[in-house]
Amino acid sequence: MKKAAPAVLGVLLLVALTACGGSKSDHADPAKLSKDEKAAVAGLEKAFTSSSSGALTAKEARCVATDFVSGVGVKKLRAAGLITASGEVNTTSAPKFDAKTSGTFADALLGCVDYQKRLADETAKSDTAVDAAKYETCLDKKLPNSFVKKLLVASQTQSKDATTLGQQATKAMTDCKADAKK
Repeated sequence: MKKAAPAVLGVLLLVALTACGGSKSDHADPAKLSKDEKAAVAGLEKAFTSSSSGALTAKEARCVATDFVSGVGVKKLRAAGLITASGEVNTTSAPKFDAKTSGTFADALLGCVDYQKRLADETAKSDTAVDAAKYETCLDKKLPNSFVKKLLVASQTQSKDATTLGQQATKAMTDCKADAKK
């Protein structure tokens, strides 16, 4: 990815490495996607796995992209400026999501990735003084999926409360990190 889409996808992936999901039966079936939907999924999957920060695993990226595309539809993703006519991720300008589209993305992300565990594991890798299990337990309490979704929607829609929610998330992560020191 280049510049504009990373502003959205980077924030999404960094802020929302992302949360406890449902069972596999809750996810869209990639085999039932149209040709255009498959192209959009492939483009998003590539973007999600190649992000310089917060990149998803191939399995997570496929799950998020499939659920997001099937939940929103290619037509709406094109209208929002996320997907080009050829099904690739738009890298020249930032997409414009409405709250419903952003909520669908958050649900896909939080349904395919365990946010608190991922954030705790990644933090413990970069700061060996942090106990990942303690950090995850604290994040489960202070940054529940409902809050992460609210944060994602506010960030993507540039809501007036995005800054406040971002500050609350940062404080929660900082407090949890301090509490999780070995």
